[in-house]
Amino acid sequence: MAATGRSSSSNVPSGARAAAGSGKLAMVAVGSIECLKKRCRQLRVLIHVNDHRKAVVVLHASEDGKPDHVLVQNVSPKGDASVQSTYRIDVSGETPESQTEIFNDWYTSFRMDTTGVLYDSDQNVIYGVPRGHPGGDVPRSLAILPPAPKKNHRGKAPAAESNSSLVDEPVLLVQTDQTTSTEKRNKFTFPDQRKRVKTMTKKDLESYFHITQKSAAHIGLSIGTTALKNLCRANDLPRWPYRQIASLDNKFNNNLKKLITGWNLGKAVQGVAKAFELRKEKEQFYQKIMSSMPEQLQGIDEIVHSLPEADDDIDIEDDEDNNEVMEDNNDENSDEN
Repeated sequence: MAATGRSSSSNVPSGARAAAGSGKLAMVAVGSIECLKKRCRQLRVLIHVNDHRKAVVVLHASEDGKPDHVLVQNVSPKGDASVQSTYRIDVSGETPESQTEIFNDWYTSFRMDTTGVLYDSDQNVIYGVPRGHPGGDVPRSLAILPPAPKKNHRGKAPAAESNSSLVDEPVLLVQTDQTTSTEKRNKFTFPDQRKRVKTMTKKDLESYFHITQKSAAHIGLSIGTTALKNLCRANDLPRWPYRQIASLDNKFNNNLKKLITGWNLGKAVQGVAKAFELRKEKEQFYQKIMSSMPEQLQGIDEIVHSLPEADDDIDIEDDEDNNEVMEDNNDENSDEN
């Protein structure tokens, strides 16, 4: 794979070519990615999947725990045996610095391919399937989360202690300092809202599809919820897509994490391939939404004129918005982690 932002159909990852090209290390063809040496254990695993192939790089240690060899496998996603290749590279005679550099060549090459999904066992994270917008590069933790608390007889989940080490990566950073009601009112003054709506594009809306409509309006776009709803209705977006995106995110659950992080290397490759399919599904969902909206947002003038010139009687929250957020929060709590 070339070390660029594009995917490649090359049979040998660039890290392997770099190791072989140095003249120091020989790439010996082998029949399986599974190591046949006794008392050999895996030190680090990289699994990279894109549209053209799956690449697996495994660093093995000998009985004394020191790095001994690297196994590399490259195969097309469809499993065509004619393009499959598996190699063994002996690194036992290299210095620790050289061993780290050789393995990091693959890691750097895979990370530069923004079209694929990469699993790194050393960090216990996966790249390419962030929660929320699919274009982000935030690594997703593979830590197994505890199950969601069961609801009591009143239909409410009991309050649970927060544990920051188990929380998935943040989607949106929010200022936690408490603000006075006056500051909230100043933030949503109608003159300021008019300016923001005039310069708004559909890319601005896309950036906040993964959070509730109220949060997108108040925290992200700094406009009123009613103004955002009117803007969506005028641009063929009758329903805010937060729940559909959350449903796609929840498919990356504990079962898939266990499949990727388990000791079975074949199943780990299947799990990363499944994560790549989820990424493609979310990308197609976003593309469908964006293609249904006009290139230039419509109805902006009408929305701007509907906002009063003065900022009296600003209604920051209404009962409809509060009920919507409560329903969304209940949905989040009921979904499997």
